[in-house]
Amino acid sequence: MKQIQPLNIVFCIDDNFAVHLAALIQSIVANSGSSTRFHFHVCSAALSEQNQYKLAQAAGGVNTLQFYQIDSGRFEHTPVSQFFANRMSVVTYFRVLVPELLRSVTGLALFMDADMIVNADITDLFLVDLNGAIAGVVEDSSIIKTDYWQELGLAQNRYFNAGLMLIDLTAWRENGVTSAAMEMIDSGRAYKFNDQDILNWVLKDQIVLMDVGWNVQQASLDALNSPEEAKVIHYNGAEKPWQYACVHPFSQLYQHFKAQTLYADTPRSHFIDKHDSRIIDAIKRSQITEAYIYGAGQKGRRIVCFLQSKYPRLTICGLIDRAPKMDKFNGIPVMTAIPALNGAHIVVASSAYAEEIVTQLKQKRVPADRIIAVVDE
Repeated sequence: MKQIQPLNIVFCIDDNFAVHLAALIQSIVANSGSSTRFHFHVCSAALSEQNQYKLAQAAGGVNTLQFYQIDSGRFEHTPVSQFFANRMSVVTYFRVLVPELLRSVTGLALFMDADMIVNADITDLFLVDLNGAIAGVVEDSSIIKTDYWQELGLAQNRYFNAGLMLIDLTAWRENGVTSAAMEMIDSGRAYKFNDQDILNWVLKDQIVLMDVGWNVQQASLDALNSPEEAKVIHYNGAEKPWQYACVHPFSQLYQHFKAQTLYADTPRSHFIDKHDSRIIDAIKRSQITEAYIYGAGQKGRRIVCFLQSKYPRLTICGLIDRAPKMDKFNGIPVMTAIPALNGAHIVVASSAYAEEIVTQLKQKRVPADRIIAVVDE
């Protein structure tokens, strides 16, 4: 099948994600053939002129990049799921408007979340036969393992990740997908996975499932036989490659392409949620000088990186984890057994299991005044 160029790729971002979109665009262009031409469409409520300039530079001189302004007031009263309120905004709902914004564009358009990096020639994706469907998508590798489809009211366990969609724009418009989605959004109902739930409901059987390599999510990493199978990496978990604590196996790929953009000097950041902040505040109030962090998962690593950067007077002696996936993190040993404290404290890096861990520590004769934990009511 002959591809009609330029190939249309669409993104929805705010200023906070401009740097990550630049890395994504850079990876798309770098992995495509020299004869391929792209038309990039960037949708946003507001984007600074500086970010617009830097994104245009990432697109390259032979490709075109067009900006669209969305009235965020349309989503003023739209709830963002409490599960993702720390790292998501109403921008996620913008993608339901894409086919209506691109009124002059027909044929296929590829929608991509900005927290992605391309590791193959994306032009191959435009050769997927939609066979009359509205969109080509990839299963959500985490949700598909649950019974969430029943909770959402779907007829079968067929739930996709909306971070990448190959859209037949004409079919989308003819089937009134945007208006149906906006009707559900305007209902005021809070959906656990925001507009992704809504698109799964509206599109239902009008999708084609594509190869999982086109949207490799956090939960599908273990299924890869080789890095080459990952054609598009989706950093859809809480850990992002632009954060200090990230141990994602493809984090360096993001750094590689970011270094080729005008955002090369943008430093990595700390991601600290409200519960993390309460733990850090408790550590500061205690004025301890030595500590072990109980939990080498995302929360434990986030807290370690933050303390190393912002609270250097505290010596972190080690990370304790019952099933560690590493021997060391940032130069700190990871252990399974509780060591002799010798005056150090244990900081419990857990929200859901904090109370349970505290009980276990006490059973192992760790003095209560040596434990720092924040138990949510």
